[in-house]
Amino acid sequence: MDKFTIILSPVGLKDSKLALAIEEFLESKFNASVSIERKVGMGHLINFFNEERGQVNAESLLKDLQKKIPSNPLTRIILIMDVDAYVEGLNFIFGIASEGWGGIVFLRRLHPEFYGLPSHHALFRARVIKEAIHELGHSLGLAHCLERTCVMRFSNSVWEVDSKLPEFCSKCKLIIERVYPGLLRSM
Repeated sequence: MDKFTIILSPVGLKDSKLALAIEEFLESKFNASVSIERKVGMGHLINFFNEERGQVNAESLLKDLQKKIPSNPLTRIILIMDVDAYVEGLNFIFGIASEGWGGIVFLRRLHPEFYGLPSHHALFRARVIKEAIHELGHSLGLAHCLERTCVMRFSNSVWEVDSKLPEFCSKCKLIIERVYPGLLRSM
């Protein structure tokens, strides 16, 4: 298999170490080159901000980013944005992805402070890593999984994010391995 590339693109992050932690985790799970590159700034989001909701329209933003940042079959981009986002029909989402391109993780509701709880850096980092892997999984062709602890299970609340592992279940690993042989590191 040719070298697969995962690009992490932080947008508006206050914690510079967060992207490094995600990069390190992805390198431990994937046989891929993982890099951090700034692709867009916070100013880019203004066109997608819904003032009534106080949130970014994730579907419109994703479509725009797919035009702005080209893709190829062996590259995925995961943008990490410290904003709140929604899609029509849902009050909020933690992330969104497009198969063959990449995805976006929205951090605002992953912070414990959003729920009136004290800051907990390790918990926040674990949540972000799970959502980054989840969106990466969608970009690799995975659908939502019914396995309770699989990272690909749909999360309707932050508590459901907490109950998942940062790992694909055996069924999801098999699907990735069929399409991208050797991409996953052996466990």
